[in-house]
Amino acid sequence: MIIVKTNVTISAIMVLTLLMIGFQSSVYAQSTTSLGLSIFGNSQIDNAEMKINQKLDEAQQKIGLIDLGNYMDMDVSEILEKFRDIIPFPGNNLGGISGQIGVLVYTHGLGYPGSHDPEKTEPIKGALEKLGYPTEIITHMPYNWDEGLQKLDDRGVKYVTFMYSDLFGPESTVIHNVTRGYFGGIEEYKYCPGVPMGPDSCQYMGMMTTPASETSDSTLIFSRPASPDDRILREIFVKIAEKSNSENDGNPSNEIFVNVGHGARSDLNDIAQTMELTTAAQYVQQKIGYADAFGVTAREDWPDLMATAVPAAVDKIEESLATHSANSVVLVPATGGMGYEAVKEELDNRGISYVEAESPIPIGSEEFVQWALKNVLGTTAFIIKEKPAENTITPDWN
Repeated sequence: MIIVKTNVTISAIMVLTLLMIGFQSSVYAQSTTSLGLSIFGNSQIDNAEMKINQKLDEAQQKIGLIDLGNYMDMDVSEILEKFRDIIPFPGNNLGGISGQIGVLVYTHGLGYPGSHDPEKTEPIKGALEKLGYPTEIITHMPYNWDEGLQKLDDRGVKYVTFMYSDLFGPESTVIHNVTRGYFGGIEEYKYCPGVPMGPDSCQYMGMMTTPASETSDSTLIFSRPASPDDRILREIFVKIAEKSNSENDGNPSNEIFVNVGHGARSDLNDIAQTMELTTAAQYVQQKIGYADAFGVTAREDWPDLMATAVPAAVDKIEESLATHSANSVVLVPATGGMGYEAVKEELDNRGISYVEAESPIPIGSEEFVQWALKNVLGTTAFIIKEKPAENTITPDWN
């Protein structure tokens, strides 16, 4: 006999809202009246919990047969279909029943309150809230992770998905150590790239990170971070290339496609960034037919590293142009800011022709929403299957 705890029961109720407004169809539609939930008082909620309890054993057995890693290879529609088969009573919004799985949408920020890419983060938040997930946008600069977590706590969540939405994958930035190791308190990832402030706190880039447990009793689940080579997000770079070709009368066979990245202080992180950017660029090359495609980084936050990284990046560009008899560069500010400008300046100094392409936002807003939905749905499946009692990462992190 499986004992179902209340928090898991409510989690299951929340999951039922995944197939509500925005994903309704004749396949999923089912009247809340048929469930006895047309009026949402306490008795109706209790009745819903009772019905969920009756079916949850079967749902947990079904979800136990699924390799959660496969979620990364599925489309959002495929994942929704899996939920329809696993979770009882798919259909309309159950209205008024708060979700027990909250989401923190992380982005770096620009150093002042509210500074983030609203064309990326706000649509993500809107889509997740529409599915019933309480969602808060948080930034590193200025640091407001505790504030976002407290807001989710106030909304009654039991689990919190920490979703890193900037284009730096699992191995490409030390901030993942700060989030998992210090905010999440997961010992194996506890490495402070800045100034350790005792055993449990880290000051990095002027911001202090302390354990989430000081703010909330919620269990944190760190989902796989965004990366430029993600199956969904790499399509953004195809869109960037297509728009560049259209607006600039491009000739891809005589051009090379270059993703310029922010870069990292650690050589290992920087190599990981370069590989992700290159994989995404090569995907574009396959689709569009560029003469060559790759990623470079400027290591822009570290002047001593940047002084060599930028000329090295342009050396690689120059060599590629010569090797492939190309005559121009499509230059993409994939994750670079100041470093992208430095690469442009070096290209100008050497008289190399280039076209400035768009950054991933706003052109990729739709893809970021699709990525976020897949990310959170997969994490939801993990939560239902494993019922984690301690902060952890999802199995598809690497």
